[in-house]
Amino acid sequence: MLVSIITPSFNQAPFIGATIDSVLTQSYAHIEYMVLDGGSTDATLDILRSYQDERLTWISEPDQGQSHAINKGLRRARGDVLTFLNSDDLLLPHAVAEIVQYFEAYPQADALYGDVQLIDATGKQIGQMAGKSFVLEQALTGGQPVTQQGSFWRRRVMEHIGYLDESLHFTMDLDYWLRIALNGFTLHYLPGTRAAFRKHGTSKSGSLQSGFLYDWQRMLDKIYHELPVSSPLHALKPESDAFVSWGWAKTYWQQRDYARARPLLRAFLGARHRRTRRMIATSMLIDSYLHTPFTRTLALLTRIATGREILYGDRRAV
Repeated sequence: MLVSIITPSFNQAPFIGATIDSVLTQSYAHIEYMVLDGGSTDATLDILRSYQDERLTWISEPDQGQSHAINKGLRRARGDVLTFLNSDDLLLPHAVAEIVQYFEAYPQADALYGDVQLIDATGKQIGQMAGKSFVLEQALTGGQPVTQQGSFWRRRVMEHIGYLDESLHFTMDLDYWLRIALNGFTLHYLPGTRAAFRKHGTSKSGSLQSGFLYDWQRMLDKIYHELPVSSPLHALKPESDAFVSWGWAKTYWQQRDYARARPLLRAFLGARHRRTRRMIATSMLIDSYLHTPFTRTLALLTRIATGREILYGDRRAV
């Protein structure tokens, strides 16, 4: 079973060597590995030239962003199983062997994901992202942690649903999982950590929350527009939209843009919204007027007690 792994890259010289090593040192050797570089101006090309492994091929030329680069690789891929790995993330030892073993044992599984280790710029472990069994309704409303790092899917999925949506630059992975499920394919959650997500100052998901929110809304509007009129999933649209509004409320509040945050926060005080959101919205409103630390204290206690982050960097619903 050939496994194709694609890494989109642009000016990631401090990290890309570790990413490549994590792929080429896998215990499963039947790998096709492609790095699609967007024309880096740092030392990336010198690093790429230093590898002589015939399983690795690379291209460096201007592209139209991460999704476009991944699709370039997918169109070239010959593998029975496919994935992409960002140029600052890692595959953990034996990850590919475990994935292949599972796909061979469960031929009905179309896509597979697990848990993800969080590391910092130096590679030190700083946390964990836990997955759970896929539920489409939760994915549509922001409560489904499908981790991209360490996720794999069969060629038959791509042959049916096509490639990543290149108009999306932040949520193209979630959009792909939703399309997989909406087209009748199965996503299996396999507990275990097989990849690492590097959080650092320039990582996209660590610094551009507004971009995620714009993409989330565009992605949701597209999906609901394409659903059959008779689909019961249309009933979830208000909750899906509320997830995005809640994200904007938190983003504006964190930016101290209270003029835009307060109307959104007040909208979450109604009984039809989740109790946790009502509580947090109340605390944020109080803090915005009195400059008290209630919300940040609540966030700290929640982080200590549950590991959940109610303010920063959490794309799941709270």
